[in-house]
Amino acid sequence: MRSPHMLWAAVPVLAFLSTPFLPFVNGPHLWFGIPSVLAWCLLWTVGTTVALAAVDRLVFAGRPEEEDEVAAA
Repeated sequence: MRSPHMLWAAVPVLAFLSTPFLPFVNGPHLWFGIPSVLAWCLLWTVGTTVALAAVDRLVFAGRPEEEDEVAAA
């Protein structure tokens, strides 16, 4: 099933793929005392979790659990 909500999952992927091309990330900078690339990846690791949780809530909201359907069959 494809849904427009699935685009939320593409945002962190695009952020990770754009890392080498962003000069404010890919340089000798420190953010919060750690290299900017590491901080960027940590940020988008959390962003990936948030995006996938949002997709799960938006796409599967109101549907019964699959385990319940299997147990009933």
